[in-house]
Amino acid sequence: MALQKLLTSKQQEVLQSYFNDDWKYLILAGAKRSGKTYIDNYIFLYELRRVAKLARDNEDSAPQFILAGFSSNTIYNNVISSISSQFGIDLKADRHGHYHLWGVDIVPSYTGSQRGMSSIRGMTSYGAYINEASLAVHDVFQEILARCSMDSARVICDTNPDNPQHWLKTEYIDNHDPAARIKSFHFTIDDNTFLSDEYVKAFKAATPSGMFFERDILGLWVTGQG
Repeated sequence: MALQKLLTSKQQEVLQSYFNDDWKYLILAGAKRSGKTYIDNYIFLYELRRVAKLARDNEDSAPQFILAGFSSNTIYNNVISSISSQFGIDLKADRHGHYHLWGVDIVPSYTGSQRGMSSIRGMTSYGAYINEASLAVHDVFQEILARCSMDSARVICDTNPDNPQHWLKTEYIDNHDPAARIKSFHFTIDDNTFLSDEYVKAFKAATPSGMFFERDILGLWVTGQG
């Protein structure tokens, strides 16, 4: 099936960057319903394939990968359930709450509180997928990055915008140091061309002007004063 039938132009741009650009951290930020998590779920599966190959090359029989989100419910709804709908891949949690695919041990980490670090403390990860990154406690977010220390480990994130002084914006998205190797993309609701015109028009009309419109529709990092 042609890629144009599966992905929007912005999602295709992200996927091309995934395959062709030199990055360590890939951050997708922007409006609600703009297609960020959808393409990140694609990339998550590509990363698991890549990690499985790296592990075989390293003769590592138990590679680990971090799947992070605000809570167990958000991880399930935004990633696990969505992957089942998108790809027909049903991931079942084991008795430890971990998921497994292609020989990779997928370890959940809950970013909504300091306790979220307990599941990954001491581990060495081949990478991470952080859903709703702006909702993460900063210490937990940084701990996840620190745990991704395997050679060629990478981190993918998606997020809705927040205050422009939010640490994710100032310390990561706005960090243009080439050594950091951070690649970011900005999404608006109009980037999701698979949404119906009726939905987009109604949602725009029902969204109050100011902060809500600029964050939810335009994907901008603004304060309550706009």
